[in-house]
Amino acid sequence: MPQAFIPELAWFKVMLYVATQSSEDLFRMASVCPLFRTLANTPQVWNTISMAKYPDHPSWYHDNPAVQLFFQQCRACENPESIFREAFEVFFMQGNVEALYGMRIAATAGHMEAAYIVGLLGMSGIGQSKEDALEFLCSLNQRNNIDMKGTRDALRRRLSRVWNVEDIS
Repeated sequence: MPQAFIPELAWFKVMLYVATQSSEDLFRMASVCPLFRTLANTPQVWNTISMAKYPDHPSWYHDNPAVQLFFQQCRACENPESIFREAFEVFFMQGNVEALYGMRIAATAGHMEAAYIVGLLGMSGIGQSKEDALEFLCSLNQRNNIDMKGTRDALRRRLSRVWNVEDIS
């Protein structure tokens, strides 16, 4: 039993870290012992779990109930990536401006692409004041270890899938 030597709170922090890095590693860790299984199923872990293994192509996962359950659990625990993906689809594919609220929630929770979109759209007068938009864009520069080029590239890839183009420059 791992908790015999290390406090449960320390294991919980380890689980949170693992969740941000790899959902597969988290699930492997959860299969090791009952404590890890319990910790892995807390809302805080689901809120931070990485969705990177599952590219943003919802139609690819309709036939896989396990993946659908994973997405539902992420959304139920207000995972910022999950909120962003849903809001992005509703805004860009369905044209619903109210989806900016979801992007703003994800941005406030630290989602980089969401903050970038909220800031840029706000600067163009969509969804918020220019002052608020500028605040979001400035917050990007204040974060540690930000990869602005990586954020822009990820956003370009996501937008190119929406509009089915090779490159958005």
